[in-house]
Amino acid sequence: MNRFCFLGCILFFLLRASMEEQCIHIDYKNTSLFLKKTHGLKALVLIHGGKASTESAKAMCERYIPAFPEYDLISIDYRFSGFGGKELDDVINGIRYAHSLSIPKVYLLGESHGGYLALMAGAKEKISGIIDAYGITDLIAMKEYTEKENTQLNTDWQDYIQATLKECAKIGLETCLKKRSPYFGAYKIEAPVLLLHGIEDEIVPVNQSERLVEQFRHTGKKNFKFIALAGYSHGFSLLEGKVYHIIKDFLNTID
Repeated sequence: MNRFCFLGCILFFLLRASMEEQCIHIDYKNTSLFLKKTHGLKALVLIHGGKASTESAKAMCERYIPAFPEYDLISIDYRFSGFGGKELDDVINGIRYAHSLSIPKVYLLGESHGGYLALMAGAKEKISGIIDAYGITDLIAMKEYTEKENTQLNTDWQDYIQATLKECAKIGLETCLKKRSPYFGAYKIEAPVLLLHGIEDEIVPVNQSERLVEQFRHTGKKNFKFIALAGYSHGFSLLEGKVYHIIKDFLNTID
């Protein structure tokens, strides 16, 4: 009997340890989130790149566990919408969920499409820092680029483009795209920002980050860092080599 009890206790603790290394799914105010809790002292809100995808949101949460064990991880399973539409509402809900847990410091980290959303959310919510990796900052300039220089990208993202056009119909396209671009709302971003961009990026060109840097300087913002990476294209990992160390150093500096 004691032996069975002993084995049962071991199994229980193994299962518990296994569960603690997994991201659990929760719903918060109609927003789908994947959560990995630790000590509740600081949170990293993760925003995946590409299109809306539950699988991508879950995978990003799980991928970041080993690299950021000291952070609560909250990965946003944002809905499909036009750029800066309901998808942004979901990111904001993720931030507010972290605040509802009374976590003192909340940081945003976004890859590509997620980087764009991190900057947009950072202009609206009180947070401790933003990491944007190769994200769009100016939808008007990006629209011109895809139509002239990267027509394949324009085709691949036609569903998002059409959704954005539909949502922008009432107030006019240019006005709407400005409202939904971090570049034009740069003065609202108060938190420290780290911008990472590959110089060889042909999907979201590096001048998207360069334009935001110019705007930051124009508005007098001091607490930002921009690193243009030679030899890097779009979609590089944030969890390996010098890029990972740059991110960790940034977080340690502003922590």
